[in-house]
Amino acid sequence: MKNMGQQSNICFSISKKLEAFRRWAKLKQYQVEVTYAVNTYTPLEKVFFYSLVLVLFTLSSAALALYLLPHILGLFCHAWYLLSYDVYQTASHVLAANKKMMLDASKGLAASPLESSAMSI
Repeated sequence: MKNMGQQSNICFSISKKLEAFRRWAKLKQYQVEVTYAVNTYTPLEKVFFYSLVLVLFTLSSAALALYLLPHILGLFCHAWYLLSYDVYQTASHVLAANKKMMLDASKGLAASPLESSAMSI
């Protein structure tokens, strides 16, 4: 019995959200009609106006789906590449350069630490 009550509550909340969305869409339609004086158009002019709005909305949505999402994915992949750079490999190169510099310094070969690190790179 409790399960039936939960289902009716879910259905009620879904229908409540759909009704809120319907009211919001009607409000936006009214705002467009008042802003662009669509309510003064003839029926044929309304068909042309709403067809133009539909085409522009469809083309914009398609452009967003086709071009923006792959671009965002590429940005995330590039960020992942930069963030997952091998820190240990970098540390081993630095340690090897320092070790070489110390060996060269003990033999008296290195003129300065900057020269030694520039040579190892």
